[in-house]
Amino acid sequence: MDSPNFVTDIFLNPGEIYFGEKNIRLRTLLGSCVSIVLWCPGKKMGGMCHYLLPDTQENKSDPNKSTRYGIHAIDYFFHEMKKVRLERRDFIAKVFGGSTMFLKEEESLFDSESSIKQIGNKNVDFAKKILQENEIKILSEDTGGTQSRKIFFTIWDGEVWVEKK
Repeated sequence: MDSPNFVTDIFLNPGEIYFGEKNIRLRTLLGSCVSIVLWCPGKKMGGMCHYLLPDTQENKSDPNKSTRYGIHAIDYFFHEMKKVRLERRDFIAKVFGGSTMFLKEEESLFDSESSIKQIGNKNVDFAKKILQENEIKILSEDTGGTQSRKIFFTIWDGEVWVEKK
């Protein structure tokens, strides 16, 4: 599909999310955070989130339902789908991020099971689990490792580009 004549470029900071259509290109930069990209091929609409943690800490509530948590980001997507009368099964997903971003010198400060050291893995595991539970097919993923990622998503055609550094 050809690019639209006019494109709005939106950069997502950590904790931000966008859902919409047509002439939008979304971008973000990921380390241990994760982006879930959802796209509806039939309607040419979709979105991307950039979450920092899978969920709020145990016994701590988040009355604002901040999308810096994966659980609230996915709820936001589901709410937006409902507003435009689309079903979850109409969407495909792509998952990115979840790197281990500590230097070798820093890693020695944590034991191998440290929750801080494992946050990238936990973010990726959450994304895969929540998408599977909601029967949203993961078409592709680029997760884990030790590099940061720049993500570019064009809503008009569902294409995603990844640049690793």
